[in-house]
Order: sequence, then structure tokens, then C-alpha cells
Amino acid sequence: MSIHDEPTLLQIKQKLGGSVKLRSNARAFRYRLHHKKGMIEVLNKINGYCRNSVRILQLQKLCLEMQIEYISPINLTIHSSWFSGFFDGDGTISYCYKKGYPQLVISVSNKKEIDCLPFKRMFGGFIRLDSYSNTHKWEIFRKEEIMFFCNYLKNHPLHSHKKQRVFLVPKFFELREMGAFKKPEESLTYKTWLIFEKKWFSVP
Repeated sequence: MSIHDEPTLLQIKQKLGGSVKLRSNARAFRYRLHHKKGMIEVLNKINGYCRNSVRILQLQKLCLEMQIEYISPINLTIHSSWFSGFFDGDGTISYCYKKGYPQLVISVSNKKEIDCLPFKRMFGGFIRLDSYSNTHKWEIFRKEEIMFFCNYLKNHPLHSHKKQRVFLVPKFFELREMGAFKKPEESLTYKTWLIFEKKWFSVP
């Protein structure tokens, strides 16, 4: 995980044991678990909830090795925490200017389109192939869809540093609707926009 998410990994370590170490490139942390007792506990926690097409095969092999009956993933609903967990790992929240207008984007990336489909079915948006990263991306742009997703996250909160930007989303829409970003530079409204930008970009 990102170097900004060490507290999240330490929480996992506290519950399950294992180790958290800085990877050789010094840009991410790696969590490792080797002892059998901890691995069995992890398997029992994720069995029936894992739905990543690649991870399912790995889980099935581990369950067979540990003599644990594999459980197929349960159906997803708006009450499933799976979406927030997946977003913690593979999601992004950002904005950029398009024709002078700030556009907020929430997205999830994965090598396989099938692993992005649950987001489209639950929260709308669309999936496209990003040729630059060679991954499939689920994206939402519309305010209604973004706020629906953010309201979901209130009940199923993120654990990574991304939650800090989620907290700023309502303020983004409030200031954008005021046109704060295009007010005269000497105006207090524009200065409020600058303060918002400083908070936004202080989040990695």
C-alpha cells in the first residue's frame, strides 16, 4: 500500500500479526503474514467475500491446502462493505480543469473489466480501457452519482488516506456552484477557493 497508509497496515498487523516493511523502492509498504494460525484466521474472514477474479483462484488453492471449505462470494448490495475495501486499494478521487471548469472524478482501476462491473451496476458511471496503464477504469463524473457514492462511504468508511478527500467533496461542489474558482483574485470568495485547493492537494 501507499507510504501514506502505514496506519491501516499497522491495524491489520495488530489484529492478525505478521510484519509491515518498507518496499525496496521506498514508495510503498508491504504487509506479510507467514504463520499458519494467522493465515487460517484471514481465510475465515475473507472466505465468502473475496470476488476478485484472480484472487478467487488463489483463495481456492489456499482453502484446499488448509482443508477449509471454499465459500462462493455472497451477492453484493448497497450494504456491502466490499466496495469501500476495493476502493481503498484501487480507487482514486481527483479533479482537473476541463475548458476552465473543475471536474471531479471518482474512479477504480483493475486489469480485468469484470472486477469493475459491480461498481457500475451499483453506482452508475461507465467503464473504459485506459491504454496508458492498460487497465480498465470505472469512472463517475455526475454530482448525483458522486454524492451517492460518498453517502455510501459514510456507512462504510474508508481506512486509507483517501478518506480525507472524500470529506472535502461537498465543499468542492458548494464552491464550484458558487463559481468561486473564477471570481476576481482579490475577492474573498476566490481566496476561499484557494484555501480549499490547498487542503485538497495536501492529501497525497
